[in-house]
Amino acid sequence: MRVALLATADFAIPALKALISSSHQVVGVITGPDQPSGRGQKVQATPVKSAAKSLHLPILTPERFKDPTFLAEYASWRPDLAVVAAFRILPPQVFDLPPLGTLNIHPSLLPELRGPAPIPWALIQGKTETGVSIIRITNRVDAGGVLLQRRVTIDPDETAGQLASHLAEIGAELLLETIERLNWGTLLPIPQNENAVTKAPKLAKDDGRIDWSQDALTVHNRVRGVTPNPGAFTFLDNSLIKLSHSRLSDGGGNPGEILSITDSRLVVACSKGAVEFSEIQRSGKRRLTIEEFFRGYHLTGQSRFTSHLL
Repeated sequence: MRVALLATADFAIPALKALISSSHQVVGVITGPDQPSGRGQKVQATPVKSAAKSLHLPILTPERFKDPTFLAEYASWRPDLAVVAAFRILPPQVFDLPPLGTLNIHPSLLPELRGPAPIPWALIQGKTETGVSIIRITNRVDAGGVLLQRRVTIDPDETAGQLASHLAEIGAELLLETIERLNWGTLLPIPQNENAVTKAPKLAKDDGRIDWSQDALTVHNRVRGVTPNPGAFTFLDNSLIKLSHSRLSDGGGNPGEILSITDSRLVVACSKGAVEFSEIQRSGKRRLTIEEFFRGYHLTGQSRFTSHLL
């Protein structure tokens, strides 16, 4: 089968590799234009574009999906089927172009967590399992019929970055199974239950703010969900501080109170329980171990973590 991939992020690379290794032919990749990135704002290709170039695949980077030139070039690939993973919203001119339609690899158990950030919100909401759904793309975002799903147990300390890597591999396997079963004619889409829909909106920077007035489990889940992006942050002596590598810990005290500092961990009180961290970062600086950070930081008797500037 002739397959096109439409994707941008690292999440799609296992699917691309799986397709390349299969009996199917990847006719090309559609991805985003190069963008400035990082502190130096150096223009960089998307991860999927870099992977496609290394595989010597045809690449399209349209600014507008309705551009006639782009649509003509895409049609010239003659895809039988297209696959989307973590990409932009497509118009019908694009998702209806392949005769067999366009599939989407969505990292949640749809209809739960529709939207661009299902992995972070699964962790923030404290879910113990999630999964991957392969759906047909329709006019309504993430609302197409479900072809296949696979459930995945979430580790209690797993971060969004780690879970994304795991689900990307699962999604690649499930995609190949979906395509094979579609080819055999043994797979029909199952409509989603609209009464069970929940949303997973794009994360904002402020979603990483730690609220120490919440219990330890809620704080831990928030930190996991925003790691690595946008990152969990708090304030220490009115300086913005990022915290990562959290785990639940013993102890208690006033919210934001520093309970203990050792070479490898920092324990902070929440409204109930405590959370420990093994890495810390001052805004604009490199990430440090707890020992490295507090070796050069003088704590006063008034020092404690706060959710806002005082």
